Amino acid sequence: MERTIIYLLVIIISGTAASKHNTPFRRQTRILQLLHIAEQLKTCVNDTDPALLPTPENVEKHCEESAIKCFQEAPLQPSNDEKNKTRFDLLINQLRRRLPWKEAKKTKPKCPSCASFKEKPPQEFLDSLKSLLQKMIYDQHSHPHHNRCPGHCT
Repeated sequence: MERTIIYLLVIIISGTAASKHNTPFRRQTRILQLLHIAEQLKTCVNDTDPALLPTPENVEKHCEESAIKCFQEAPLQPSNDEKNKTRFDLLINQLRRRLPWKEAKKTKPKCPSCASFKEKPPQEFLDSLKSLLQKMIYDQHSHPHHNRCPGHCT
């Protein structure tokens, strides 16, 4: 009985450790999914009477997470086509899922609020989202060692 408990604890601990090491891959996969979702949304958003949306652009690296939240919380509207509405709703639900956990810094720098960004039409809004996601993917590939050992690599 005691051996069974010990084996279970070893399995649980090793599973927890493995999932933490896999986080950068999960995060990159999620960013790629968001990029694909942004591309698909371009065909589903309302362009006939577009409301302007606060659009984060040229955000500093430490503010990328808050910029993504601005994109996720924006009130995008579907096109009037009923067939696209269902697809739009599905894509918006996928867009609003959070990014996998990232190593937090001890001090959190101040980032601009969503309302402080210039408002743009939905197509430009989605182009800016795609641009930010592409930058995040590039940054992950350019500096992969930062993802493996945050806070203690030299």
